[in-house]
Amino acid sequence: MAEPIRVASGFGREFPGCDPARAEALANLIRAANEALGELDRRRRTLSNLSASGFEALAVLDGASVPLTGTDIANHLLVTTASITSLLDTLAGRGYIERQPHPIDRRKTLISITKTGRQLVDEMLPIVHTTATQLLDELSPSQLETFVSVCTHLRNRVEQLSELPPPMPRPRRRPTPRIRTSDHV
Repeated sequence: MAEPIRVASGFGREFPGCDPARAEALANLIRAANEALGELDRRRRTLSNLSASGFEALAVLDGASVPLTGTDIANHLLVTTASITSLLDTLAGRGYIERQPHPIDRRKTLISITKTGRQLVDEMLPIVHTTATQLLDELSPSQLETFVSVCTHLRNRVEQLSELPPPMPRPRRRPTPRIRTSDHV
């Protein structure tokens, strides 16, 4: 059974101005998110050996009412247009998407999901939503609402902080070594 991630007792002395409770909260959030994504990926891979980004791109295309450009898909996935090209090559190679020239702008290509791609999404989305239900099934409606509120607050803070220059924190104070060289062989 997993235990909460805790910082060392001297955290406040080692990192002046930093809050141990907030460091623990972020560490636990990151670990939980990584583990949840890992479980989701494990379950999706029963359908296809496709990356999480590949599944997400197909879901974006499936939800669009019109073909999208690579830039549109990259913006939805929060990735660069350079990284989307390789992903789209993989999806096209597996028959999940089709590319066609843009009718107005010759520099662009439109991406459409194929019938095979839609079938994969139709099988994948129930896995995603069942996983979410199972992961969070022991939380009350009030706890779920608090969780969503906290996550939304965190996303808003990330957006706010991304517009500021990185802070110049106080220097780290190295902890006093617990083992002296004469204590070990």
